[in-house]
Parts: sequence; C-alpha cells; structure tokens
Amino acid sequence: MAIWHLTPVDLVDPSWEASSHRGAAIIRADSEDAARDIAQQAFGVKTRFQPQHRIIEAPWKRAKLVRAERVSDRRFEEEGPAEVLSPRFEAHLKASRRAR
Repeated sequence: MAIWHLTPVDLVDPSWEASSHRGAAIIRADSEDAARDIAQQAFGVKTRFQPQHRIIEAPWKRAKLVRAERVSDRRFEEEGPAEVLSPRFEAHLKASRRAR
C-alpha cells in the first residue's frame, strides 16, 4: 500500500458542505482514487443542497478541490489495511471522554 497526503486547496467551493472534515488527511490506499474514495467515505455527509444545485462529485474525489500526493512518512506504516491514518477522530473522542 501507499501513503497519500490529501490537502484541500479550495475551501470556498460550496461542495465542502458535503464533508465533516476540511483539513489535510493521511490515507493508506493502493491508489490515489482509492485514497480519495476512503476519504469521502470517512468524511462525507449529506447536505441541504436544493436539487437544482446538486453536487456532481463529492469534494474529496475532485482534483480541483483536493491535491493528492504520495508520501513517505515514518509515522505511518505502508503495511496494513486501507484506511484513514490521520486525523484519527476515534482517538480524539477517547481522549475527550477521559478528560471529563
């Protein structure tokens, strides 16, 4: 597997209403397309767009909105399942619960 760094480049586009996350993401995946699919599955949300303003393609899948680069980063193992490596919302939620 490869490690992909996905970086939003146009946060003004209204398509971002369809995402719960608008920052960079690190994804382990076989390909750029697979990394974009994983990001969209992880961060995609339903919107209140009117039918005439439908999103043709989700933001994480659009090269115009998100730059994808294959990277080497010692913090992340290339071996393992295809998944979002960062941000890890589960880890953040566990830490927040302990802090209460």
